[in-house]
Amino acid sequence: MNARIRPPREPKSLQGGSWLINEIDASRKAVGLFLTPRLFRALIQGSLMFDRTIFAAALLVLSAVVLPGCGGGDSGSFQAIAPAPAVAGGTPEVPAVAGGAPETPATPGVTPEVPAAPGDGTPVARVIKHPGVGVSLSDLATLKANIDQGREPWKSGYNQLANSPNSRLSYRGRGGPFAKVSRAPDENLNAWRSDMVAISNLSRMWYFTRNERYAEIAKWLLLGWATTHTEFSGRESMLDLGDYALDFVGGAEILRTTWPGWKEADTEIVKKYFKDVLMPAANPYGESMFGAANKGALSLTALGLMAIYNDDIETLDRVVYQARTLAHIGLRNSNDIGMLGDYLRDQGHAYGQLKSLTMLAEALWTQGIDIYSDFDNRLLAAGEYFARVNELVPTTALPFGTTDRYYLTDVTNRGWGGANRGSTALTQLYGAYVLRKGLQAPFIAQRLLGTSVDGTSFMFLRESDTSKATPPPALPIPSTASITSGFSSADIGGASLAGTATYAAGKWNVAGSGWGIWGALDSSHFVYKALTGNSAIIAKVESLENTHPSAVAGVMMRTSLEPGAPRAWMAMNYKSEVLQNMTKLAVYGGSNYANKVTSSGPTHWVKLERIGNIITGYVSPDGTNWAATDVGRIVAPVPDTIYVGLVVSSVTSKLNNSVFSNVQITGGDGGAPRVIPAAPAMLLASPGDGAVPLRWQASFGATGYTVRRSEFSGGPYEAIASGVTGSSYTDTSVTNGTTYYYTVTASNSAGTSGPSPEDSAAPGRPMVKAATGGTATDSASNSGNAESAVDQNSATQ
Repeated sequence: MNARIRPPREPKSLQGGSWLINEIDASRKAVGLFLTPRLFRALIQGSLMFDRTIFAAALLVLSAVVLPGCGGGDSGSFQAIAPAPAVAGGTPEVPAVAGGAPETPATPGVTPEVPAAPGDGTPVARVIKHPGVGVSLSDLATLKANIDQGREPWKSGYNQLANSPNSRLSYRGRGGPFAKVSRAPDENLNAWRSDMVAISNLSRMWYFTRNERYAEIAKWLLLGWATTHTEFSGRESMLDLGDYALDFVGGAEILRTTWPGWKEADTEIVKKYFKDVLMPAANPYGESMFGAANKGALSLTALGLMAIYNDDIETLDRVVYQARTLAHIGLRNSNDIGMLGDYLRDQGHAYGQLKSLTMLAEALWTQGIDIYSDFDNRLLAAGEYFARVNELVPTTALPFGTTDRYYLTDVTNRGWGGANRGSTALTQLYGAYVLRKGLQAPFIAQRLLGTSVDGTSFMFLRESDTSKATPPPALPIPSTASITSGFSSADIGGASLAGTATYAAGKWNVAGSGWGIWGALDSSHFVYKALTGNSAIIAKVESLENTHPSAVAGVMMRTSLEPGAPRAWMAMNYKSEVLQNMTKLAVYGGSNYANKVTSSGPTHWVKLERIGNIITGYVSPDGTNWAATDVGRIVAPVPDTIYVGLVVSSVTSKLNNSVFSNVQITGGDGGAPRVIPAAPAMLLASPGDGAVPLRWQASFGATGYTVRRSEFSGGPYEAIASGVTGSSYTDTSVTNGTTYYYTVTASNSAGTSGPSPEDSAAPGRPMVKAATGGTATDSASNSGNAESAVDQNSATQ
């Protein structure tokens, strides 16, 4: 029999307001920092003559000013906590994880340190803000005011929240709490899910109605699980924790910061539950070993939100670092045009990855950390791409993928309408980029026009947002340069003939023997540089001889030159298949993930990258559109120096002559001749208001881009911008209602590429959503036609 906390009793009477006076009077010393006791008590007594709901809202705003970072609402023991000291410019910076990056210290000179207090060498104490998972006290107050005034669409969103079965005062759970919950295999999972949603819904209902009965039931549910639940297991535990993190953490944050009945002891119980039970289950496979794409993003979201509740700055900083560096799950699991790793898998999982990363970014924003700006506003690009393809705007996909699978084409269910058409993430992205940053998001805005408000997304609907956050310090991502000399050579593992490596006219010819490099085999010719710290190597495998079906040529990283050393390689065989292998490294998914054929076809570019103790293997069709397909962790001890280079194994006693081009390595000499870059593989134009935002996939070796425009498909084109150094540009010299056609060329000192594929857009003022609630239909009661009325796909209008 599971221990159960007694169901909550009816709340104490509010008549006369004496309970509130007593609660506040017990805390007047803390509040008295701003008001004298007599004046404060007079204010309380006078305020009770007015509407209690209005006064309670005012009191919450006052408490937010007096008690920043308060860890609970224990009525007899409020503690005044000083706000976090501001750094230069008034916006807090994000210090590094204690001791450097979470894995190993980053390259000297690039690892951020904890900012020092002015005038002395003492580190500044950071205070996590509560509530801190995407909605602030100010946001809550504004939401409540809009609901109380009956303003749309907030009122419709609140009505959906209030009408949910998990929002009712009669809710008593689904049979839990249970000591054990598991996903894959499923055990007691639905009971946990239902109660986590109820914790969120009931906490919000408390705040919006001021009926304490809601808060008491939410607390009863939350503490019941926190004191009973001891094991969250299963192969996919992290998926549920990420899916429901906003529910159980968001609800706990509202109770902690707004309800006088919440005690500091309650906060500590929940913190222990998160730390001991849920956080380990959010990352059960070891340090930085996350499942691909949406799986890992869900893990990071769960860990980040719980770290905020737990005031766990070390874990929070680690999550920020991982979200910005791990190329198989975080922001780098994307390309320049905004495709995420799961975008070619199916649109449901694509949205799951986008939603997780956006939810984490929004929570970090409330802590003063801006990862929205990373990689040229990459989450804006990801949201625009997702909205564009699901609005059925013709869009050709680029090859991309994850450690699960590398996809050559898009065969997904475009036009997906699940998760209320992606309303929660798209609402957050619209607020982040359009309202806060003043950027345009035409396809996100278009998709939201055809999307009804729901009981979650309305929480992020804003009319304006002046909140601020600061981008974290620069990342220790290693750079590369071409190499024309300086490689050392080694014949490893009994390679019977001595290999050679020669460079001429931009290409390396490596001849090697050896008996193979799969798994336990470690016999090859290796040309390398010994590199200390973070490093990377890139190469295009132009050709290799068919000396054996298992012969390979590619790039390798290894911890030593001894046979059998921990190592990683990405290589090609004579059938143009890209192979990957990680031996004696910790790999999520084990040998099935570490050793496999990744792709076949035109993908001849391979890359390895070391950041800290993480080695990532990539494939690409063009040298810029890199998909992380293999990720491993060097198991301690982690060497400062590893060996990085080109590898050839003939799998016979003969030499295999293989040719590599575009070889670049960290610390290279940069001496290779420039070649004219290829044309950008993709260009996307968006119909903004008085503007056309453009994004394109970068070209390898390009130093600048020229944007060309025409009012006719196929040209002639006129150059409207040259010397653009990034892979995005916004054309503001346009007239609404006119269709414009664009191409982009790439250039360097060797010359200029041909044009990218053409794309077009017709800028225009955004349509206004007249309906705010319910389901729109046409005259024949066809909701599908009504939805199509606000898209820009001529096939559905």
